[in-house]
Amino acid sequence: MPGNTLQDAVAAALNSSDQTDVIEGIKGAVISEIERLDPGVDIVDTDYFNHSYAPDLVLSWPGGRQEREVYLRYNLRSTQAGRDVDLLGGSAPVFFSLDSRHDDDAVAEDLRGDLEDESGALVTNAPAIDGFTSAEQTRDTGSVSEPLLNLFRRNVVRGGRGLLISGTAQRLQHTPTAGDVDEDISYLTTFEETITQIFRPEAATRLQRAVDIVRAARTGNTSLFEQPDDADERLRVIGGKLELDELRILLPYLLERANALDSDAFWQYVGGMISLKQLEQLAETIPLEDLNHLVVANLGTWRATRAIMSFSPEAVEEERPDPSWTVHAKLLAATAGAWRVHFTTDKRKGGSRDDSPLVRWEDIWPYLSTSPVSSVDMQGITRRVRVSAEDGSNVFADVDTISSTIEDDFRVRSVALRPSDDESPDLELDFKTMTVEGRKVLLGDLASAAFDVLGWRYPLSTDERTQILGRSASQRQQDRLFTPRALIEVRPAAEALELEGPDASEDDED
Repeated sequence: MPGNTLQDAVAAALNSSDQTDVIEGIKGAVISEIERLDPGVDIVDTDYFNHSYAPDLVLSWPGGRQEREVYLRYNLRSTQAGRDVDLLGGSAPVFFSLDSRHDDDAVAEDLRGDLEDESGALVTNAPAIDGFTSAEQTRDTGSVSEPLLNLFRRNVVRGGRGLLISGTAQRLQHTPTAGDVDEDISYLTTFEETITQIFRPEAATRLQRAVDIVRAARTGNTSLFEQPDDADERLRVIGGKLELDELRILLPYLLERANALDSDAFWQYVGGMISLKQLEQLAETIPLEDLNHLVVANLGTWRATRAIMSFSPEAVEEERPDPSWTVHAKLLAATAGAWRVHFTTDKRKGGSRDDSPLVRWEDIWPYLSTSPVSSVDMQGITRRVRVSAEDGSNVFADVDTISSTIEDDFRVRSVALRPSDDESPDLELDFKTMTVEGRKVLLGDLASAAFDVLGWRYPLSTDERTQILGRSASQRQQDRLFTPRALIEVRPAAEALELEGPDASEDDED
């Protein structure tokens, strides 16, 4: 695109003597600029240009629930003369002024009056758009303006309304002095006032949510998210789901300030708008190295389907790094003690080994003695025994009786544990593949089963377990995945016993 700005590119196109070159040059410049503002937008060229009622471009976004028409006009005066706002404004389009030399204040004020009656339409010009895209080159990554301006840019053509000319861009680009809290708070106030004026309600709500998050990250004041009993405050908190582009902007800003945001309520609020699948997608474009606060606060709400356990490369180091949650190999991962566990929402992801040694019952029963065990698959020299209960009863006592009375060298291949909630199926622990699987089970259940049971040979210390599973880790052990031994229901072994001889097929074993 000729020149450094949209205005330069449009001027170069207008100087061409070939009408086709003029149209292609202008449309190409506008499309490029819109894509710079909002990389997630899909743009369709309608093959019309400066038509009285047919749009030049049609914009859409993932999900297919929103489209917006774009009408290219040579200047604001032609938009006013053609009564575009009155005749076409009902579909909330964008009117784009290309040549700002005739966009004088009188014309702008007249259009502003027209737009007051048609709040959905947006009228803007090249200098205003240039003002936002050029700010990317001078942004201060330590300022509250950096994430908010990025989100503002991505929402201009999607949710803007009214008259947006260069003065708005200039007002929002006054970046606060680094480290000055008062200036940052003042900027946030200005930003809130601006988005209320120039964005449609749905876009203004998304941006207001971002302001709330950034304000908490900047000030450390998370009281807005910690007063669930206050009806007014509860209404003030904006929920919903964060889109991938929003997360790419907001999450790095939050993670840089995570240590100052020691509030489970705040991180639960943020986590409630994020999915594990999104984290996997984000890891392809931005580093996600310290997720402890975010993940630990959401162990009881996030769900996954598989955990894959392996030795941590850092385990052999003289000084092990602190336990941590990160995204490693494009999967959420927890590293603690001798272990690294990867978690995924897709069972097809994350390879696993198939040659880990099976374990003796007497070695692992101490780690299961207070657990609700649904089934156990044991392989001996002459027999294979699977103990299960159709009514969901705990079969721990049955397995304990069988292993101590039948003369055979039993090794445990797999164990099924009851999850901590009533919504999920059992967790299947496989000692040969070192995996835990279940259909959309709580992340905390998967992590506890992996570290506490699969990792029995090298258990975590109390401090390591607390850091990886949170301050309530010991309480979670008692009240969630684990139950007191006194509540175990002892059933007759014969009712749950299945015996197979040494000729059992390989398919049966798997």
